[in-house]
Amino acid sequence: MIKLVALVKRKAGMPTEQFRDYWIGTHAPLARQIPGMRGYRINIAGDPGNMPAAPYDGSAEIWFDDPAAMTAGLSSPENDVAGADTANFADSVTFLVCDETVVIDQCGSERAA
Repeated sequence: MIKLVALVKRKAGMPTEQFRDYWIGTHAPLARQIPGMRGYRINIAGDPGNMPAAPYDGSAEIWFDDPAAMTAGLSSPENDVAGADTANFADSVTFLVCDETVVIDQCGSERAA
């Protein structure tokens, strides 16, 4: 499994709630049509509290079976449509291709790293 992480900076002047609503309600249905995707999560940045504010307003995590499936999905017409839509809610997107290591899963079970 390979994961693509997209770090997203919202469009200048767009309120956070509008950014969230557009990404989840309009963009996500387009993005989920990309062939070969095994998972897709959207994370909207919250109040950082005492930590410095991040330069991004959200991130997406997208899983594919392997690099070939990712390349095929990202080369598809469906990705072209989703990619063109990104300009409607984001000023910039930075991508990271990741090899994920789970240390503690979502259920709280520890795994050897």
